[in-house]
Amino acid sequence: MAFNTGTGSKLIAPGLRNVLFQSYNERPAEYTDIFNVGTSKRNYEEDLEFVGLGSMPEKAEGTSVTYSTPTQGELKRYTHTAFAHGFRVTREMMDDDLYGVTKAKKMAKELGKGARNVREVRAANVFNNGFTTADGFPKSGTTQTLFNTAHTLLGGGTFSNRASADLSQASLEAAIISFQTLVDENGIPIVVMPTTLLIPPQLIMVARELLGSEYKPYTATNEINPTREDRLSLKVNHYLTDDDSSFVLADKSDHDLNFIVRTDLEFEYGDDFDTGDMKAKAFQRFSVGYGDWRGTYGMVGV
Repeated sequence: MAFNTGTGSKLIAPGLRNVLFQSYNERPAEYTDIFNVGTSKRNYEEDLEFVGLGSMPEKAEGTSVTYSTPTQGELKRYTHTAFAHGFRVTREMMDDDLYGVTKAKKMAKELGKGARNVREVRAANVFNNGFTTADGFPKSGTTQTLFNTAHTLLGGGTFSNRASADLSQASLEAAIISFQTLVDENGIPIVVMPTTLLIPPQLIMVARELLGSEYKPYTATNEINPTREDRLSLKVNHYLTDDDSSFVLADKSDHDLNFIVRTDLEFEYGDDFDTGDMKAKAFQRFSVGYGDWRGTYGMVGV
């Protein structure tokens, strides 16, 4: 439906002092601080999980060497999703608008705002759904959530990167210890260090106390705050939907959270010859998700 002189009747009448048209400052992009952002030239992208040979076995005197083969895991497919939005304004409305609300630049700014918002929401949903929805590499015919107490290792065994706990000194220490004990698919210890505490806005004050205190918060004695040695940076994400869940992440180079752009944001404008209406649309296409869970740790609030 086109925006016309009926739906915008107040804009064609003189006397308004001001028109408040969503004139707020936007937040800068937040997903780019968290995700590995890449591009694609295909309908979809795929990653393959591959596991090495494991720990070297003992060889008895006079016996043959043990020969092993790498294990091929599963495929992770990123299927790009299209997003589009537009607006249409009648010729009469454009002619009679006394306040410039229907100008193409102003309306296009709203399209851009909506386009940026959907990127943030879809990216944050990796965390919002990370305790309930499986979207990574399938393991042995099963699917497991990003944050899970029993991630199946292809070489045998399980590993947890999840806790049911509010953000506190104890839960933050447990998250850091989990990173220190991290292993590969064969159970061999690996080095993936935590660098970031990701939180919703409601936990800002708690997080500042935990990361900024020289001594343990809320203790009567001067116990040293051991988490200060890890120098975690604080990132607030305003698109997280659970106000008491928090996350500890490795550097982007050490985790597999991915945002893949197939078609960057495009704008198109045109006039309808028969009606004289002005039309504009915006289009983008991207996928977001993860393959490996390593480098992430989730604390679901209780």
